Amino acid sequence: MIQGIVRGILSAAAVVALGIAPAAAKDMRAVTSLQQTNTLTKSFLQTMVGPHNAAAGKAVKIVYIGGQEIVPPRKAANALKRGQFDMLHSPTAYYIGTVPEGYAILAANQGPSALRKNGAWKILEEIYMKKAGAHLLAWGESMTSYHMYLAKKPPMKDGIPDLTGMKMRATGTYRPLFRALGASTINIKGSEVFTAMQRGTVDGFGFTDVSVVPNGFHKVTKFRVMPNFYQTNTVVTVNAAVWKGLSGAEKAAINKSAIEYETTSVHLVEKWRHEEEKQLMAAGVQDIVLKGDAAARYLDIAHQEIWKELKKRSEYHDALKPLMYIPGKPNRQVDLKSATKRLRQ
Repeated sequence: MIQGIVRGILSAAAVVALGIAPAAAKDMRAVTSLQQTNTLTKSFLQTMVGPHNAAAGKAVKIVYIGGQEIVPPRKAANALKRGQFDMLHSPTAYYIGTVPEGYAILAANQGPSALRKNGAWKILEEIYMKKAGAHLLAWGESMTSYHMYLAKKPPMKDGIPDLTGMKMRATGTYRPLFRALGASTINIKGSEVFTAMQRGTVDGFGFTDVSVVPNGFHKVTKFRVMPNFYQTNTVVTVNAAVWKGLSGAEKAAINKSAIEYETTSVHLVEKWRHEEEKQLMAAGVQDIVLKGDAAARYLDIAHQEIWKELKKRSEYHDALKPLMYIPGKPNRQVDLKSATKRLRQ
């Protein structure tokens, strides 16, 4: 399998450089916008690409051609639309200006199975086709959530961290929350977070509850704020023309793999998160645990700031929010035993 991936990456370099069609017209060339070492990328390869190809036989296969070396993350969605490759696994944060409805996925407290049942998924498919020129195929690793990571302990105001005077590295994912808590935000690349924390350029950052250790962030982090918030809005999309060109049987096979991936990816990433958690604690990272009303207000601020952003940017806000967010429902915390049950709620 690894040899196949390497061959795919090498052939992809030629495809991108020369602008020629792939040799196997039926193969779907896939790109990830996160680093190949990122936990979510690994999950996509192991729980979507690998199993689909193993079951595909002579049918359409997914050929992984690489990550950020193929196209910069913020240009990947447009590259997919142009047909530079066929499939993209990416957080919608990288193209939130094009598809602001990615905020709805981020701030939802419903999972993909529920969205497929209540009609929200159909609306999202319409949005992605209209705005990104892509078919929304899957929402993987959906129970991966986020934390605030800090180099120093902040003062508390009414039981919630007061970030006034603190500098936080933020993307569109975290900026509304950090600013609501009083911080000034700095936009720097994810690859520069370690150095920025080490040098004191920033006092903290937002990040997922996995891939902290692989990125070395545990070495420059002193505190982590609990509870976790949001859920990753990393989705798999397919170029519109490619999707429309598939037969009914081919679409059914890929959809089957996609829906299975939405569950299996949760299990795998949660297993890895538990393993990483031990290393995080061993490094001396301390948790600032918000409780009771303070925890509820913290989560409410986090989610409502994102919904406010969507309200300003999207004509679909009023249709999506009632289907994707249930007020008062806890964040979709996951454990290995209840992952499948909670995912299907």
